[in-house]
Parts: sequence; structure tokens; C-alpha cells
Amino acid sequence: MHVRDGGTKVVDYEIASFRPDAPLEGRTYVPFWRLYSRFTILRMDSKGGSLSKLSSWVKGGTGNAGETFVFVPAPDFDPPTFKRLATMMTAQWPKYSPRRDFEGVPRLPASITQEEAAKLADFVLITLEAEKPGVLQELEYTFEVIDTRIVYLPFNATPQGLMPGL
Repeated sequence: MHVRDGGTKVVDYEIASFRPDAPLEGRTYVPFWRLYSRFTILRMDSKGGSLSKLSSWVKGGTGNAGETFVFVPAPDFDPPTFKRLATMMTAQWPKYSPRRDFEGVPRLPASITQEEAAKLADFVLITLEAEKPGVLQELEYTFEVIDTRIVYLPFNATPQGLMPGL
């Protein structure tokens, strides 16, 4: 359940298991908005690049259109942490076994709303596309969210930052 501005909204969620050999120290669950989305590149112009990353990720599509998962961290992270986690999880979808509870492991609070996550998903996809080889000069596209849920992913807090515990 998500409570905000005096209202409540039921939100589907999943909890991912830690991998068996994940360290016990620093375990925490990080909530991500997982947005199943349709992305269509209508027109793209880049210099020095090749086929877009996006068109190679989207599933079930042809050419420059298809469906993909976008992972948006739900806690209020600083911009570099947000970008690192969002792009890492979106570029390499996490594979996990679901579980029923948190087993007493702490979890970070979700502070980003579902609506904000949809706007940030757009940013995540464009960030990934813009970081490919070549210089992106123009991109015209459509982006539609089909399904949204929260996924609590296991991480270990380390001196180097949060590291996936999957």
C-alpha cells in the first residue's frame, strides 16, 4: 500500500531473495519501480554511432519498437547513485527468486511516486541511449508504461556503495 497526500493506493510488489552466498553484513532491500513499457524510436540521428542500444533491448518488437522493463530506484538517492542503480538494473535486468517476506532484513523507504517513476523512466532510457558510442543529435520517440510494480531488490551496503545481492 502506498500512502501519499492523505490518500492510499494499492501497489503490487515483489521481494527478491538474496543469493545464497551474499554476505550477511550490510544487507538491505532497495525498492525499485519496475515499469514494463513500450518504447518506439520514430526518428534518430547520431554521428559516429551504430544501432541504438534501445532497439537491441526491446523485446517482442521489430526494428526500433518493442517492450522493455525499466527499473527506477524508489528511495531518494543522490543523482549519481540514482543513475548508477537505474542504468545498471535496466541494462541488465535482475534475475531473482521471489520470496514472501523480508526475513527481518531492513529496507529503504520508497519516496518516489508511481507517477514520478514514469517520468524518471523516460530519463533512464534516454540516458542509456545517449551514452552509446557516437553523438546523439536528435531522438524522436514514444514511451508508454504498460504495467508498474515495486520490486524490493537485495543489496549489501559496502564502503564502495550499494552492491547487488542477487
